[in-house]
Amino acid sequence: MYQHALAVGEALTSAGETVVLHTATDAELDPPEGVEVCRCVRWHRSTRSPWRRPAIALDWLARTVPHLVRAVGRGEVFHFEGEFKATMSSAALAAQKARRGRRVVQSLHNTFARSGSRLDEILLRLDMRMADAMIVFSEHDAARVERLGGTAVVSPLAQYTPPVEREAVARWRERWGAGDRPVLLFAGQIRPDKRLDLAIRASALLNGEHLLAVVGEDRQDLERCRALAENEGVEVHWTPEYVPLEEFVAALAAADVVLCPYDRASQSGVLAVSRKVGTPTVASDVGGLGELATSTVPPDDAAALARAVEAVLAERPRPDSMDAGLVRAHLRAYGRERDGG
Repeated sequence: MYQHALAVGEALTSAGETVVLHTATDAELDPPEGVEVCRCVRWHRSTRSPWRRPAIALDWLARTVPHLVRAVGRGEVFHFEGEFKATMSSAALAAQKARRGRRVVQSLHNTFARSGSRLDEILLRLDMRMADAMIVFSEHDAARVERLGGTAVVSPLAQYTPPVEREAVARWRERWGAGDRPVLLFAGQIRPDKRLDLAIRASALLNGEHLLAVVGEDRQDLERCRALAENEGVEVHWTPEYVPLEEFVAALAAADVVLCPYDRASQSGVLAVSRKVGTPTVASDVGGLGELATSTVPPDDAAALARAVEAVLAERPRPDSMDAGLVRAHLRAYGRERDGG
């Protein structure tokens, strides 16, 4: 979400808009040139559990939300990026909505409560109705927002990425020991709903030499997938750790095809960045993934995933560049659409 906020800020600033990015005191990346930054969100990373979450919530409600209310003036736009914690997101939106003359917009990276909490789902739906516009990244999600009483604006999903260095790409290929073999990359968090196990089963079904590489943090599914790969006799190069953005983008560029066999999703930053760097992708046909992926397959179907990968490797398609309509979509959400589109 932060990379998306940077991409939006960069594009709007280039189009002549004034952008202030309110973000964390220890944000991963500095905003692009021209984007003003306010480091007003504290994550209390040095606070030990179980006190950290209460500290974040108290700081957000008592300090950051009142600050944001003061910072947004009449006639200006308050744009909330992502979902955050449901109660905290709703508090920020409600505080702005209570003041007249401010337009309230939210970018929804998921149109469902990933936590599975009934309360979170209720608050998400209330947010859809409360905001003046909900920016989403697929027609699939736009239909859901409209169905639930919100106003949806579809924008291309953009991700801010540093330039890809050839040396960094070569380092990944060498690290993987790929040689001339095609590399299938599973990138991002290793958790049950992302279905790395499906990528492993598909790899076992493929004809011809290839390598499956995994780059991303373990979120309680690594050991199960390691055992499965061993049982299936699938060669996997594991990088189960957080990788800095520059290296992560280089890994996507170094792969021959990126796999996103998810069970559930709205849209995917991995797909957006892969498309930006020109690497073809195969994804499950869930949510709006089909609007960005090179090829889609039914969810939970290893055989279909294997066939799609073989087809992509045979054709080696290069994805088209992303739609340049990001600025137009955001200005429409802000109520500032310019004449002539």
